Amino acid sequence: MRFKIYSIVMMFQIFGLISHAQGILTNESHNIQILNPSYYGFNNQTTAGVIYNSINYDGIQNIDTKYGFTGVSFSDLNFAIGLDVVSHQVEEFGLLENQINLSYIYKMSLNYNTYFLPSLYIGFLNRSIKSENLVFEDQLNLLTGFIASSSIDPAANLDQSATGFDVGASGIIYNENYLLGLTIKHINQANISLNQEVEEPRDMSISLQAAYEFDLNKYNRSALPRNTYLFFYVSANKQGELMRFYANQELQLNSFVIGINQKVTSLEAFNFTNIGFNTGIAVGNIDFNVGYGFTAIIVAFLGRLNPIGILFAGLVMALTYVGGELTQFM
Repeated sequence: MRFKIYSIVMMFQIFGLISHAQGILTNESHNIQILNPSYYGFNNQTTAGVIYNSINYDGIQNIDTKYGFTGVSFSDLNFAIGLDVVSHQVEEFGLLENQINLSYIYKMSLNYNTYFLPSLYIGFLNRSIKSENLVFEDQLNLLTGFIASSSIDPAANLDQSATGFDVGASGIIYNENYLLGLTIKHINQANISLNQEVEEPRDMSISLQAAYEFDLNKYNRSALPRNTYLFFYVSANKQGELMRFYANQELQLNSFVIGINQKVTSLEAFNFTNIGFNTGIAVGNIDFNVGYGFTAIIVAFLGRLNPIGILFAGLVMALTYVGGELTQFM
C-alpha cells in the first residue's frame, strides 16, 4: 500500500458530547498502531506523535486521554520497535490509569511484494482512585436525598490502586494495494481490580483491520494530481460486552486528504452511531489530520426531545464513547 512515511504525527482532539452534541474523532486509519502494534513495522517507517482526547460531560468536568507513541524501524535487520504511553484520567472521581507498552515487530517477505509483520508486546499498567472523591453507602440518606460529607467506611481513608503486566500479539499482511490485520490484547487477563478482596480479570480484546487502496490516476492523466488515490479502511473490535465498528473512506490528492468516517459503539443494550468527516495535509514530514463527528440527532432522539432527557442521554453517550476509545488506546 502507498502510505507516506511520517516522522511526526500531531493530533489534538476535544470531545463535547453534551454541550455541543458533537465530537472530534480519532482518525483510526492514520493511526493503525493504536489497534495493531505491527503497524510500527509498516514500510520500514519511523514515526512519533501525540494524541489528546478530552470529553466534557457536564459542561465542567472532563475525561482526558493522552496518548504518545514512537516507532523505530531497523530495515537492515528486518525488525522494528514500538513504544506507546497512555494516560486516562477522570478527575471528578480521582480515577487515573497509566499504561506503557513495548512492542517488537519482525518483517517477513511472503513473496516479491507481500509482507507479514508478526508482533508481540508487553505492557505495564497502573490504576488508582482517590477515595476522597467517592460517595459511600453510609453517606446517602435515601429518604431526604442528603449526602453526608464524611463516611465511617474503612475504605474511605484508603486510596485504592492496582498494578499488573499486559501481554498481547498482532499481525499484519500487506502489499501495495491491501492490508489485513489481527490483534489480540490482554492475553494474560491480568487482575485490574481496585478492591484487593475481589478479582477483576481484564477482558481480552480481539480486533480485525482491513484496508484497500485504488489508484485513480494510474495512467498519469493531467486532469488529476499524479498521486490520486481512493482509500477504504474498516475495523472491528470486541472487548467483553463492548463492541466497536469503524469505517473510513478517503480521497487522497498528493499531500491533501479528505474523507468521511462512520463509528458504531455497542455496549449491552446501547448502540450509538457517529458519522463525521476528516481532512488533513502533509507538510514536509509532519502530518496534520483532524476528524469531526456529529451525534446531536442521536442524543436528541434518546432524550425524547426533553431537555433533561437530552442531558442524561448525552452523559450516557459520553461514557459509552469513553469505553470505546479505551478499547483502542488500552
